[in-house]
Amino acid sequence: MRVASGDDIDLLIEKAQDGDVRAFETLLAEHLPRVRRFARGFAASDSDADDLAQEALLKVYKSLRLFRYQSAFSTWLYAVVRNVFLDATKSRAGRERSREESLQPGHTRDLAGGAPADERLDREEERERLWRALRQVPSEFRTALVLFDIEGRTYDEVAAIENVPVGTVKSRLSRGRSHLRRLLGEAEEGERSVPPAEPGTPAVLPSSHLPRRGS
Repeated sequence: MRVASGDDIDLLIEKAQDGDVRAFETLLAEHLPRVRRFARGFAASDSDADDLAQEALLKVYKSLRLFRYQSAFSTWLYAVVRNVFLDATKSRAGRERSREESLQPGHTRDLAGGAPADERLDREEERERLWRALRQVPSEFRTALVLFDIEGRTYDEVAAIENVPVGTVKSRLSRGRSHLRRLLGEAEEGERSVPPAEPGTPAVLPSSHLPRRGS
């Protein structure tokens, strides 16, 4: 499906706001994988992530008439999605924490190419370990980590989505990475030696271990 841009997006928004389901589907086509991946940071399993992503998209559909071009459509979209995820997290507060899900075949795409089977499994297990740790990071820091370090959004974009200053985003990223390192059992000394990351380049683990786009 061709990715819409410019005036096409405005036209699709108009049609979708009038109830055109096909226009809504076209408008969201390029965002669907990202929304699901975003959901993985707030759900206990892949199937729960799918359910959470569907809930978020339903909220987007119901709220679309409220979009008034105060920001880019993608910024508004992720702000709505983020709020759904945070609400879901709050609703689970006080309940027993979800048990760590076991590694299941097919949950992680093979990004290792022709690497030996044991090496591919090690990488898949490392990604799953990172996702499990990420879900334990406080939600306010987790959102910034997923948007910036995994999705490659810029500081300004994350600030707009979260409706906070850029300085707050940087602070949340720093604190979120510290939480994640501790959860992964890495030494605190390593935190001070890690240089600031550029968008899309997490400063937590080597890139080969990260749940990047498509993972």
